[in-house]
Amino acid sequence: MPTLADQIKAQVEQMRQALQANLEAGEELRWFSVATQYKAPAVLRFLLSWSILLPIFGPLVALFLEAQWYVGITSKRVIFGRIRRPFQPDPKSAVGVPLADVTVTRRSGGGGEFVVANATAGVPSKLRLGKKIDIDQVQAALGSSTGASS
Repeated sequence: MPTLADQIKAQVEQMRQALQANLEAGEELRWFSVATQYKAPAVLRFLLSWSILLPIFGPLVALFLEAQWYVGITSKRVIFGRIRRPFQPDPKSAVGVPLADVTVTRRSGGGGEFVVANATAGVPSKLRLGKKIDIDQVQAALGSSTGASS
């Protein structure tokens, strides 16, 4: 039976393969990770996830109010792709956005957010990064050192 560490390594490898499948000639993957799109305000997600609004199905509904995306940064663009449940990166859903249209900002509680200007083709305008991700490293991969605090 595979351990949790083995499962995580396999998931990271699946994500890397999905990004590699969408690289153009001469592109190199600088950085990649998972980001979350929230489809409802935090208050509503909290009330549902703690079964306050819907005692039986609240946590299940709360799961569908967020979507996971894999994000890869190359020298030319940022690639966004959907992650289907249970953690299956979908290479066919990947969309490339020019580097100039993507910035990363710090969040006051830790972590950061990708902000996509001119979001098209189903790419959300904001995606939240995990708290343990080094925002300076992401900014360096984007080729900019300007990340406004929020």
